[in-house]
Order: sequence, then structure tokens, then C-alpha cells
Amino acid sequence: MAITAHQPSGQLVGRGRELAQFDQTLDRVASGTPWAVELVGEPGIGKSRLLAELRARARERGFVVLDGRAAEFEHDIPFGVFLDALNDYAGSIPSVVLRGLDGEVLDELGSIFPSLSAFAPARPASRDEAERYRLHYAMRAFLERLAKRQPLLLTIDDVHWADPASLEVMAHLLRRFSGPLLLAFAMRQVPVGLTGALEALARDGFGSRMDIGPLSPEEAHALLDPALDARTREALLVESGGNPFYLEQLARAGDRGWVAPAGVRHAVDHELGRLAPAARSMLEAGAVVGDSFDPALVAAVAQRDEADLLAALDVLVAADLIRPTAVPRTFRFRHPIVRRAVYDGMPAGSRVAAHARAASTLAQGNASTAELAHHVALSAAPGNESAISLLIDAARTAAPRAPLTAGHWLLAAVRLLPGDASERRAQLLSEAAGLLTSGGGFGEALEALEQALALVPRDAAQTRADMLAKRAEARRRGGRPFVSRAELQRALMTLPDSEGQTAQALRLELAMNRYWHGDFARVRELAAMALAAARGQDDQLLVCLAASLSSLADAADRRMDDALAGFREAHAAFTALADERVAERIYIGHYLGEAALRLERADDARAHIERCFEVARLTGQEPTSGSWWGVVIQALLLRGELREATRLGSDAVEMAPLADDDWRMIWLLGIQSMSAFWAGRHESAFASASKAMVGANRTHPETFLPLLARLHMGAALSAAGDPTAAITELGPLDDEPSRWVLDLHSAYGWDLLIRARLAAGEIDAAGDTATRARSRADRALVPQHAAIVASAGSTVMLARGDVPEAAAAAEYAVKLARGAGNPLTSGRCHIAYGVGLAAAGEVDRATGELSRAEEMLWTCGATREADAAARELRRLGQRVTRRPRREDDGTLSELSPREREVANEIAAGKTNREIAATLFLSEKTVESHLARIYSKLDVHSRAALTAIVARRRG
Repeated sequence: MAITAHQPSGQLVGRGRELAQFDQTLDRVASGTPWAVELVGEPGIGKSRLLAELRARARERGFVVLDGRAAEFEHDIPFGVFLDALNDYAGSIPSVVLRGLDGEVLDELGSIFPSLSAFAPARPASRDEAERYRLHYAMRAFLERLAKRQPLLLTIDDVHWADPASLEVMAHLLRRFSGPLLLAFAMRQVPVGLTGALEALARDGFGSRMDIGPLSPEEAHALLDPALDARTREALLVESGGNPFYLEQLARAGDRGWVAPAGVRHAVDHELGRLAPAARSMLEAGAVVGDSFDPALVAAVAQRDEADLLAALDVLVAADLIRPTAVPRTFRFRHPIVRRAVYDGMPAGSRVAAHARAASTLAQGNASTAELAHHVALSAAPGNESAISLLIDAARTAAPRAPLTAGHWLLAAVRLLPGDASERRAQLLSEAAGLLTSGGGFGEALEALEQALALVPRDAAQTRADMLAKRAEARRRGGRPFVSRAELQRALMTLPDSEGQTAQALRLELAMNRYWHGDFARVRELAAMALAAARGQDDQLLVCLAASLSSLADAADRRMDDALAGFREAHAAFTALADERVAERIYIGHYLGEAALRLERADDARAHIERCFEVARLTGQEPTSGSWWGVVIQALLLRGELREATRLGSDAVEMAPLADDDWRMIWLLGIQSMSAFWAGRHESAFASASKAMVGANRTHPETFLPLLARLHMGAALSAAGDPTAAITELGPLDDEPSRWVLDLHSAYGWDLLIRARLAAGEIDAAGDTATRARSRADRALVPQHAAIVASAGSTVMLARGDVPEAAAAAEYAVKLARGAGNPLTSGRCHIAYGVGLAAAGEVDRATGELSRAEEMLWTCGATREADAAARELRRLGQRVTRRPRREDDGTLSELSPREREVANEIAAGKTNREIAATLFLSEKTVESHLARIYSKLDVHSRAALTAIVARRRG
């Protein structure tokens, strides 16, 4: 029996919640507010159909509606998504509208959009990195110009397949657009390049996300022929999983298609099998050309005349394999899965020949090198010199804007080189590796460099050294920073020019390697040599990196005047750099940010790292930026913004796409543990510190990461009430050469160790520790560090019975902290002063200090420290109202939207399996969300979580 879908193809069933949100969003944008909507779900779930409905509703409201779709096979065509969405419309705009744009904007647009090429002046293509950013601004200016006339909707489907350059433009629009624009993205998952921009919009209240789940049984039944028997209907619903596309395909395929999920692919193959050879040939040519295509090009690729073409198009449209678009003479595959099935089903030789014909036809029509390169890379024969030249030219043209794509095209050119072109092959592989590293393709970069090094003679020291420096960078940025030291040293020793750029690159790679090993004397030596050379060459990028490393080394050795001078030079150099230079060494923000933090310059640290985040997003380097959130968290702690630091600490570990034993993840886990410690989340602090210790000791024992892990574990044990165990971890740090670890985070470790020794009854040992801490603080020149050491020292004096000295030391600490602007530091110092005053019998003054401390600490989120102040007040006979605990205040604001959904389902009494089914997640994912919810809210049971949700609703 043939099974048919009851509703017409494309009928929208259900989705009432999404449609209501569309209406609200369109009204909001019509009033002048920009907005972004992301539709996320599995293939076939109905994202494209929802976008179509959004476009229809926008047209009814008078919006200009533009739509584009990324294509799986065109990932290497820069700006392919925007060409699809804007080129034809741009060509139809009256010139008077376009001429309202700045000339440079038209120039940039003309270089990308063929329909606007008349506006581009005849000039050689710019090759500088800034070109990449100018186009972003030009695209935004163009769309803002359109939106001034009437509200604008731009929908982009299948964003997960978008080329890197298109993703950069999308991210720029999300962050910078002003005016009535609605951006709507449909995707299977959010690309890394858009994650930060979309999350920032959602936080700021200018964006929303829709996770598109399966149809309910009632909705799915509406798609089926009511004449079907109950058993058949139920089987279809089970096999489809509520996915509209799968359900439609299974219904069309009949009984033979009931082997989901593979049956869905067979269903498409079954459709294709009905086609006559001529129509099948035309469809295959379309699959080679693109997701949407011009029939004339398809006819040329298929080697058919116009009569055959039109007849085939009629057949294909009638079969609903392709559909006409709003642009005349342009057609599109019904669904990317259809194109995928057609393309994959072609014989390999036929695909190669078809791409070759596409390249030849496009070349005759003066197509761009990017369009040609895509087909040439898939069809050219080895030794084809014109193809090699075209790929190289396309790569170098695209490099400033799309480095990953450019790198892939260079690799394609390498594959076409004749076997005797070793020197040229090595040069192109090295060039490709640099671009791949810039774009985040570290594995491919390393593979290319291995191939290149194998081709370079051993006596070509300069060339090999340059490649080794590139390999060290790719390893470091790819998570393997500690394996290059020996080869870098050998390369530096054999380098004929010890003062050139290659030598400085080697020295800086070695300096960063030595930094993570705690060898600060060597860091200082290498950084000084690189800095002197960079100054002589007026290379402000290398000045910034070398001066930052020098400042960090000096701070570790308490040479604070030198550290401050180094930071100031680095800060000035960084400020003078253009974004395109920052992009060359995007990681520079981490070292400059850390140098600022050592000097307690929290605002500078945040400003510099946030600029690097911005440049990383624009240049496709965001995948390597996850650990930088640790710099932001430390800056927040230095400002006493504990709630934001704690929230970000949890989110950063989740957002960073890193393994638990990756050196950057270990460092980030330590920062997360510290933020949890100050927020009073002791279990979370212990869990993160434990993970950091395991990873550091197992995979990076020779670095200083185990020392950092011990510091954070000591804090967690101290908070858990086990001072003896805390001393076991912290005590070994009170010895050279590791005392610098105790200096970190404004004497965090010194304070912990002194108080742990006092709690364990080791008063003399605590006094000795306080003396060493004070000696180092005297050289610190940073107020919070000095204040905390003075405060900790006052507790030792009090334990010895030196009450006047203790009160005086605490009062001095309060004065030091006052100008720092950190309520966490000030509150802790006020506690010490209040306790000292109480011991001296000045109860009224003590009460005032302790009350001030309790309010200050509670307000900034330091609940553990606020509780300590409250306890001291009660000892003085003061009545202190119990502050609501995290369980009592009923806030779920720290949870992500998905975590709040899970929390609500828990409160409804559902099991993890039921939640997984409701939210279309795996049970393992539900368990992970629940663990993070427990950690963020500091609860330990479903009952406690349910109580919080219930109070929030009440």
C-alpha cells in the first residue's frame, strides 16, 4: 500500500509558541529595535519551514525580506551566504539609494557582489589584513541604509555550514547593527564563531533562541492521510520520531522506507530512482553547481541544450526535488539532504568531470576567483599550472578575510604540484600552515608543517627555523605548548641571523614555554633580547608581547618597579596597534591581561582581553579564546564583583571546547575554583580544584600548573574546615622558588596559609609565614596585596596577645584597601579591624566595623566572609538578622536558559528520562545540566531545587 502525506508539502503544523514569538519580535523590530532569533534543531525538524513563515509574516507587515542559505559543499567560498542573500536584491536597488552610501563602502561591496561591480573602481585588489574589517563595516552600512527606508528581515538557513568569512560578518552585524533589522538564523548547532555574539545579545535583551523539537503525536497525525489504519500511523510516528521531514519522507516511500533513520536516506534515493536519465543528469549537475542554481550553468555542466533543460526542470519541480525561488530563473533544492543524496550518489569520475565543466563555464563568464577555486580544487589534474596559479591567487586574495578557506586552497594547490617541485611545495605548505593557524585549523597546520619540514634540507637553517617557530605556535595554540623547547633552542643556536624576525619569534616562543615552567629568569633574559630587537625594528606587536612577558617575570620576582615599567610599555604598544596586527598574535591579550592583574589593574586587564575577544571573533580565532575568560574572572574578583565572577566561572568551563587535561582547561578550572571559594560554594571549589590537580599532575607535572592546583585545593580544604589538610597543600609553596604562587591574586595564598596555621594552633609557624609575606608585600607596590598581608598579620598578633599592635595593623590594612575599590578586600580588612577593636574593649567601634564589613561582603556576594562578620557581631551580643541563603532567595538568574528549562521540569516531578524526551536531549546531557544547576545554586537534591523553583513562581 502506498502511504501519502495528507497535508500539502510544506504545510506548517503546530508551532503555535514559535509563531506567537515571531509576531512579538516583528512588532518589536518594526518599532526600531534590532533583534536576532536563532532556530536550533536537528535536520528536517522544520526550521526552514518556520523561516518561510517568518518571511511571510514580515512581508505582511511591510518588511524588506532577504533570505540566504549556506551550502555544505561551498564552505570554501568566502561570503557565499551573503552572495546568496543579497546579490540579486542589491542589483535591483535604484542607484540613487546606493549613492547615498560612502564611496569606500560601495568600493568594498563592489568587490564582493557581482551585481554592484560597476561601483568598484578599477584598482588592484587590496591584500592587507584591514580589508577584512572594512568589508564588515561596509556590509553593515549597506543593510543599515536599507533599514532606514523600511524594516528589514534577513533570514539565513543552515548557518552551521556557513563559510568562515560569512560567520565573521554575521557576528559583526549581531554586535554592531543599529536600526530595525531582524536577523533570523536556522542551524543544527550554533557555530563557534557566533556563540559569543548570540549569547551577548541574549544577555543584553536583544535576542532569543528557539530550540525546535519534534512534533507532538497530535500534530504529527495531522500530516498523515486519515484513511491510514491506526497501526500504520503509529509505526510512522515511531519511526519518524516526530520529525516532519522524516515523517513526510517515510510516508512518501511507503513500506519500503520503514527503516529509520537510515530509511530516510533510502526514501530520498527512492525518489531519485523514479527519474528519467535526462532529469537525473540535470539534477546531478545542479548538485555540483550549488544549493541554489542558475539553470543556464546547470545546462552547461550537464551538457544539455535548453529544450532538455526546460523539460527536466518541469519534471524536477513536479517531483518536488527542486523549487523555484523568488529570483527569476533560479531554483533551489527542496532540502539540503536531497542535494547531499544526489551529490553522493554520483560516480566519483562524473563528479570530477562536472566540476571541471562548471569551472570552465564560470571562467568564460568572468566569475570571481573564489567561485572558480571551489570547482578547480575539486577537478583539476596534477601539473595543471593554470589551476595552481588560480588557487594560489584566490587564496592570497581571500587570506585577510577568510584565512581558513585560503589555507585550504593553498593545500589544494600543493596537491596539484608536480613531484619535482619540492622547494615550491614546502613554501606553499608553510604559507598554508600560517593561514590555518590563524583560522584555528591547528591540526591541519601541523600536518602541513610536518610535510614542509620533510622537504627542506637540513642545512637550510633559516627556512627550517621559520617553520619550527610556526610549528611551535600551532602546537601552543592547539593545546600542546610544552613539547617544542628543545627544537626551538637548537634552531636558535644554528640560525645565521640571530637578530632577525625569525630569531625573535623563536625567542618569544621559548619565553612563553619557560613562563609556564616558572623559569622566570630565563623568561626575563629571552624577553629582554626580543624587546630590544623589536624596539629597534619599531615592531609594536613584538614590543607588546615581549614587554608583557618581561613584566610577568619581574612581578614573580617582586621587582615591581620593573614590572610596572614593562606593563606600561606593553600597554602603550597594544593601544597603538591596529586590529589586524593584534590578529597576528591574538593570544597576546592573555599575557598582557595577566601582567595587568599582577599589578592590580583590573580595568586594563578587562579592556585588553575584551578587545582580543572582539578581534578573535572577527578573524575566526574564537575557538582558542575560551581560557581567556579566566583573565576576566580574575579582574572581576579584583573589583569584588563576585556574583558575575562566579556565574562566568561556571559558564567559562562549560563554554571552553577543551579537554580536562588541556593546560588551558587546568588553569581555567583553578580560576573557577577560586571564584567558587569566595562565593562560599565550597563543594564546587573542591570539585574544580580536584579536577585541576588530577590533570596537572598527570599531564603537565613539569610546569607550574600543579603548584596552582595546590593553591586552589588548599583554599577548598580550608573552607571545608580542614586546616591540617590545607597546610599540607599550601605549606610546600612557602619555599623558594614557589613563593610567587602565594603572591598571586593579591596574596591569596599567604592569607590562606597564615589562617590555616592559626586554625591548626601553629602560632609560631603562622608568625614566620606572616613575616615572609610582609617582606614580599613591602616590595609589591599594590594596595590590595599589602592590605591582605597586613590584615592576616594582625590575626597573628592577636593570637599572640599583642592586641594594640593587632588593631593598628588592621587599621592600616583598612586604609590600604579603601582606595582599591574592592568590597571583598575592604570587607575582610574591616573584619580584622573590628576583631582587634573588640579585643581592645572598644565594643561600639568594633560593632560599627563589623556591621560595615557584613553589609559590604553580603552585598558583593561573599557569603562565607559575611557569615564570619555576623558571627563576630553575635559574640559581641549583637542581634544579626539571618540573611537568606541561596536556597531561600529563590533566584534562578544564574542559570542558563536551558538549565532553567531543566529546573522547571524537575520541579514538575519528571525523571531525567522524561525530561530528555520533553526537551529532545540525551539523558547524559540532562544529567550534566542538573550537575551544573546543583553547583550554581549550591543545592544537593531534587527536593531543594523544586523548593527554589516553587518560591520563584510564588
